[in-house]
This record gives sequence, structure tokens and C-alpha cells, in this order.
Amino acid sequence: MKLPISWLREYIDIDDLSVRDLADRMTFAGIEIEGIETVGGVPEKLVVAEVRTCESVPESDHLHKCRVFDGKEELDVMCGAPNCRAGMKSCFAPVGTELPGGFTISKRKLLKKYESFGMLCSNAEIGVSQDHSGIIEVDPSVPVGTPYSELAGKPETVFEVEITWNRPDLLSIIGLAREFGAILHRPVKLPSIDFSETDVPVESKAAVEVLDPVGCPRYTARVIEGVVRKESPEWMRRRLELCGQRSIDIVVDVSNYVMLECGQPLHTFDYNEIHGHKIVVRRAFGGEKMKTLDGNDHALDPAKHLVIADVDRGVALAGVMGGEDSEIKEGTNCVLLESATFDPATIKTSGTSAGIRTESSHRYERGVDPGLADWASRRAAHLLEKYAEGRVCRGVVDCDHRDPAPVRVPLRYQRVRDVVGVPLTNGRINEFLTSLSIRIVSASDGAALFEVPSYRVDLVDEADLVEEVARLNGLDNLPDLPPDTSVVPGVDDADFRALVKIRHTLVGLGLHEAMHYSFLSASELDAFDKGSEAGRLVLPNPVSADFGVMRDGLIPQLVASLGRNAARQEPVVALFELGRVFGRGADGAPNEANHLSIGLTGPYGRAETDRTRPVTNEEALLALKGVLETLAAAMHAPAVRLERADFPGFEPGWGAKVVIAGKEVGRAGLVSAAIRHNWRVNQPMAVAETTREAWTANAAKVPSCKPVPPFPSTFRDIAFLADASVTHEKILQVIRRAAPAELAGARLFDIYEGKSIGAGRRSLAYTLEYRSAERTLRDDEVNKMNEKVREALKAKLGVELREA
Repeated sequence: MKLPISWLREYIDIDDLSVRDLADRMTFAGIEIEGIETVGGVPEKLVVAEVRTCESVPESDHLHKCRVFDGKEELDVMCGAPNCRAGMKSCFAPVGTELPGGFTISKRKLLKKYESFGMLCSNAEIGVSQDHSGIIEVDPSVPVGTPYSELAGKPETVFEVEITWNRPDLLSIIGLAREFGAILHRPVKLPSIDFSETDVPVESKAAVEVLDPVGCPRYTARVIEGVVRKESPEWMRRRLELCGQRSIDIVVDVSNYVMLECGQPLHTFDYNEIHGHKIVVRRAFGGEKMKTLDGNDHALDPAKHLVIADVDRGVALAGVMGGEDSEIKEGTNCVLLESATFDPATIKTSGTSAGIRTESSHRYERGVDPGLADWASRRAAHLLEKYAEGRVCRGVVDCDHRDPAPVRVPLRYQRVRDVVGVPLTNGRINEFLTSLSIRIVSASDGAALFEVPSYRVDLVDEADLVEEVARLNGLDNLPDLPPDTSVVPGVDDADFRALVKIRHTLVGLGLHEAMHYSFLSASELDAFDKGSEAGRLVLPNPVSADFGVMRDGLIPQLVASLGRNAARQEPVVALFELGRVFGRGADGAPNEANHLSIGLTGPYGRAETDRTRPVTNEEALLALKGVLETLAAAMHAPAVRLERADFPGFEPGWGAKVVIAGKEVGRAGLVSAAIRHNWRVNQPMAVAETTREAWTANAAKVPSCKPVPPFPSTFRDIAFLADASVTHEKILQVIRRAAPAELAGARLFDIYEGKSIGAGRRSLAYTLEYRSAERTLRDDEVNKMNEKVREALKAKLGVELREA
């Protein structure tokens, strides 16, 4: 949320405070100021100049050769702007002017023969805005040679405020002013909402019918006649621009301005395009389609989309975007002003399914003050009357289905002191809360009942009020207390130590720990297991559709983090997460379990000099297997086996069950290309998820030591051709069963596939280590042992032996 300090000053007196002091006060109250930007202000050397001649250059399709008078002399200047013409006045940067970005104007020669002694500038080039469509056109009455800084005005300071999802009241300038007012203990002044009304009753001009009062608890409509579409006043255009909005005309700008000012989204319809002059708020019809203001056609779904309609068709996607048929256009002289309250979950579902995200939907998704609709409508009517020559019809159509009961929250004073850790008096606690316009309904020595204003939709219980007191008292004033705990004899911390060991091992392998929310969207889970819908825990009142389901697996969020990092050109991404998953048992009761997930993408484990070679599927899956095997060894767990199996979300043929001690404990594999495409990731992405208990059961076990044999090892190589279906695991099983007790190890060191050995076959080579703990083995003995292994491979697996 962008907060221009000059706009803030309209509602609260802050002239005695510096910009840094304002930012610190807000930050220490728990509202983070992410950045402070200075907007506007222009280089000193810029002047107003007159373009006396402007001739097209034959060698170019856009350049003009101009003679420019800057008040002192005429200069040759080359310009490529489409609006450059003789007789106009513009902003001129002479040679030596340093523009934003460190660019300094110098004498230049274009097309090898045209000299240019300066530059005619656009707003983007001097850092005033992002507009680079043409050079600045200055009012002809401004004298040539006038410093352009006199026209551009003073630099503006703009805060970039991080608004958390639970504070929708701060998504407005007035909301932030209220917060400053509470922190600084100063009153907040609200703007005027006065206007005149005609004798024409609004009921004779328009009607409203709300068929879905859950999706739309309140809908208000006003009709404003005689509006004139013209340019907004400069101060309004400037404020919109500082907040990242583009000025269009006064009718459209007023709705955007009021939304930024107070947080209530508005929409203006061309009254003459509303068939029957009646608004109907309803669910979409099956098969209904609508073209929105962005020019896109949308197929609407009754289960997902709330529609603003007239008697014939939909005219807007409620709370998200208006329809093309009823937009404000040339010739519009009468508007129907909508100011409504919509259900957050309904708007989130509607906007997400339509693929539209707007400033309006951003606010509705988080919750707009249910008591604000009429005030915002009055504010817009005031501005349209004042600046658009509008005539407001008498009254307002107000369909109100809200619960009239205010939110009241009890608070125990001692509970505040215990949680905050500061000996605040009852009176001081009351001061903090009443500064937020939270009214005391009743109070005693030990507790009080508070009534929360409608715009604080986040305050619903005692803990919320305690948090507000802690914020306003200052997060920097929280006491530094040493940890206080008691030693309980007999308590076993083996599980805690096992978790520390898992983290230590995986970090040592180059992985970073990820931490995700315990809730996410159903679509993220569907990508990896749509069939698990019945066993999921769905939140009854999610903050948004993106956080509507408790996770029943860790892989979806880990894959998203791998993808986001890879999409931002991180060459190697290696993550793990230790977290809980949630679901329903066979009896329908909620349950939870602890899981471990691991994910790799990129040339993990390679040297820096070997990172350009593409990663193959085999390398990615083997790297993941190596991490699992190393973790098993560190945690004293039984050996890990991967058994081929297909899972949703994995590439066919590249999924596997993770088996430890004969028990399936999870799954592993390569993420499908369709899912990777969401982040434009073309290289393999290997992931695994297991139960946490599979690794922690033997973590505290102390392994027994065996003496190191004092006698040397003898090595033999075995090479053979085998069918591609013969797995490494089968080969090792045959080797171990055929070999004597002196076999100390078997290691695969070469795999080859190619046309020379035929399709569907592989050449494999193993090194076998033989060693006795009692004596040095003779070559003839080792040869006999090795020959027995060779014959077993040939007989059991049908391999074709080769000379190694």
C-alpha cells in the first residue's frame, strides 16, 4: 500500500514529525514500512523551452530536427516523440543536465550528420511518472526559460506500507491515518461528504434486488445526472499517480480516489446502459458469459461467480471488475454509483476462477468495513457534484441484510498484564483501546466489555485486544526476560534431539530448511492427489481461497518453493521441511501426523565447474536417493529402498515408494512437466515425502563397533550385458546370495546404453571387494569366489558376461 505523506497530512497533523520519525513510530507499533520513496522533484537545469521549428528527417521514420529556444539561445535538438511540433512549449534538458538514473545529457550526433544540443523530455525521463508516450506539453502561457521545477512542484515522500492480511482497514489513507492517530494520540479529520440533492427521488430512477444476501450483505445505489467527463483536478491526478493509479477522467477517477481514500471499492455504471434501470445481484446462470473491462470473455459458473446484472444480462463481476457493456464512455452523462459489501470468500473464489486480480478484489477478499458503503457513496457523490457538475438524485437505494448487532469483546485486565509482561494500569489499557475507537460498554476493577468499530473486522476475541495493547505500548518496550522453565525428572527429549540431528544432517548435505503455512488452496493439493478430497480438513471461514484447506501433504508447497526459486534463476535449489499434515480418519475425526519432505532441482552435488551440463532424470532421482540413504545412515535407520510406483503429480515411470524395514513410509519421484511448467522449469525436480518417525525411531541408538580387519582386500570386476528391466537391486541380491562371507562390498561403477549393444539392453560393471578377518586371501581362492558370483548372475538373471 502506497502512502503519500502529503495526502496523510489532510487527515492528521504531523507537521512536527520527520519522515524517519513517522516510519519508526509505525514500525514499532507493528505496521512495517517496507520502503520510503521520494517522487517528483526535477533536476535544476530543466527549463521551459519553445519548439520554433520541427522538420521530419528523411532518413528516419520518427525523428524530427527541431530549433528550440530556451530563453537564451536557439539550439538544434533531435526529437523522436510523436507529439513534437512547432509552436509547442515543453520541458528542455540542456547539455550537462543529469537526469534520474545517472544519465547526463551531452552533445550528440545522430545518423552521422544531425547534431543535437540537448533533449526535449517526457515525464518518465525526468522521473515524475512512468509516462513516456510523448514529450511534456507545457501551458503556452508559461514564459520560456522558466525553471521547470516551478511547474513540477516539490518532491513527494511516499511510504510503501506492508499490510498484513488481517488488517484490511489499513488498505486506505484514512485507515492509516487512524493508525497514526492512535499511535500519536492525535485526532483524525475526515473529509466532507456534503452535497445537494435534486427533487427527483432515486427510487423513480433505479431499483435494486439482492438475490444472494450471503454473497452481498449490503448494496447501495445512487443516480447522478448531468455529469461531465473532463480532466480531474491536478491535485487528484497527482494523488492517484503517487498511489500507482493512472488518471482517466473525473468520473472514473472519483471511484478510484475514494477507494484509496477510505478503502471502499466503488463502481460507476453508465446509467443509460442498465436495461430496465434495475440492478440484480445474483449468482451466474449456467452457461452465462461476460466480457469484462479488460476485454476478456469469461464463462461463468453459478458455484463460483457472483454477478451484478440488469434485467437482461450481467453487467459486472461483483467486487472484481465491471463489464464492457456498461462501462463509462464518451457520451456518458448519467451514472449509477454502486457501493456495496461483498463476502470475502465469494470474491476470492470469483476473482481467482476468472483469473482477475484488481485493487477492488484485493480489498474485498480481506474484508471491507460493512458500515462504510453509504459513507463512501456520499463521499463520491460530493466529489462528482463538485468536480463533474453532477446532480445527485434525492436519497439512496440501500438493500441492507447485515447483522445489526455490534461486535463486543470481554477483556480481563490482569490477562493483559500477564501476556504483555508490563505492569499497565487499567486506565492505561483503556486509553490504548479507546484511542483505536474501541468503546467501553461496561467496566469493573478486573474486566471490561469493549465494543469494536465495524472497520476492525480482525478484532473478535480477548487475544486480539491484548495484541492491540502490546502494539500501542510499543513492541520495543516489551521486557527482555530470561527463559523460565522447570526441570521435570524422567522426561525424554529423544524426539527433540532426533529432530536436531535430522536438521544438522540435511543442512550438512547442502539443503536449506523451508517453512510453509499449514493451510493452502485445494487446487494445490489436487495437483498431487485429487482423490484425497474426502479426507481433507476444509476451513469453515478461511481468510481467502488460497488458504482454505489444511495440508495433507508437504510436497505441494515444497514444489512451489522449488519452482519460485528456480524461476528466479537460482541454479541449484535444495530444500527440506519438517512439518505437520492434517486429515480425517475413517471415523471422520481430525488427525495429524509429522512428516519430512525433501526437494532438489538443478545440478545438486556437482562441482562449480560442471554446472552447465543438463541434469538427466536419472541424475536427479539418484541425487535424491543419495540424500535419503545418507540420512538413513546418520539416523541409524534401516536401509532405504525405492520401489517403482506411479503417483499423481509425478512423471510416469519416475515415481517410487519409499520403503524402510519392509514398510512403506512415503513416496519419491520426479515432478511432472505439467506442474513444473507453472514456473517455466525445464529441468527435473526430484521430491520425496515420508513420515518423520521412519527416521527418528533409532536416532538415539548407539551402534556397536567391530574391529577393523588387519588383512588387505582383494578386488575383482564383473562386467555383463543385461536386459534393461534387470534392476540394480536384483543384481545386488544375487551377488550377496552367491558370494561367501568374505564379500565385503559390491559397487556399481559403470553403466552404458547404446546402439552397439542393442535396444533395451545395458552394459553394467561392478567392483567386488573380498576380505577375510582372519588371513590374507590367495588369488586362486578369490577367483573361485568371483566365478561363483558370475555363474549365479548368468543363471539367475540371464546376463551375458563380458571381460571387465
